[in-house]
Amino acid sequence: MFRYSYINSIGRKEINQDALLLQTARYQQHEILFAAVCDGIGGLTGGEIASSFVISQVAEWFSTEYANTLKEGKSILAIRQSLDDCLQRLNSEINTGTPNGTEMGTTFTSLLIDTVNQVTLTGHVGDTRLYKIFPDSVEIVTSDHSVIAEEVRRGIITEEEALHDSRQNQITNCIGAGETDRMYDYIIQKPCTECTYLLCSDGFRKMITKEEIRTFLSPENNPDNDAIHEHLSALLDMNLQRNENDNITALAVRYIKESDT
Repeated sequence: MFRYSYINSIGRKEINQDALLLQTARYQQHEILFAAVCDGIGGLTGGEIASSFVISQVAEWFSTEYANTLKEGKSILAIRQSLDDCLQRLNSEINTGTPNGTEMGTTFTSLLIDTVNQVTLTGHVGDTRLYKIFPDSVEIVTSDHSVIAEEVRRGIITEEEALHDSRQNQITNCIGAGETDRMYDYIIQKPCTECTYLLCSDGFRKMITKEEIRTFLSPENNPDNDAIHEHLSALLDMNLQRNENDNITALAVRYIKESDT
């Protein structure tokens, strides 16, 4: 079974370019969860259109194409390919449908907890993130596709310098933005019952520390939906008090085996 909640705030912006998805389904007595966060990019409402479009389409993917892979007994590799086919199609459709040649696009980070196959599948592009939060540590599962993150990985700047770098919004990969040759990241793992999963946009994490995330979202402090929502809301308030100007979106999930309840 799952425990989960989310927050989504326009922050101090005029348009909310963040979008999120949280769906559950049952198959052969197994509960399955699919969650995603997008952070749109582009001028005016371009980012808002792109992020909302991708969320609506991956929701359809979960309900139809993914459901078909389960019925056909397909492997997680086939499910990964199916999701990639979907994202590649969305990349093409955003580029084709962009009005007046204006580029627009979106980041994307998703988490599928497939309890039928006892596996998780993460799809990722951009600087939205997936974390795994344990009682004593925080693991960033995804790698940011951004100018700053690339320079940190190459040793050009330090993580401390990256926190104050003016190029925070320069990403190197996304869905859309006029590019046709895209490669997305996929991570396959075993489901974790000892952690809290956190999906978030960059607006949620820039003004708070990993230690603050661990303190509020550690699994032992989040036994139910109400507790998760209370702690996400506290972190949202902390971001706003520290003058975060971006849209702020976060979604937290705990996977609890029924035998553990």
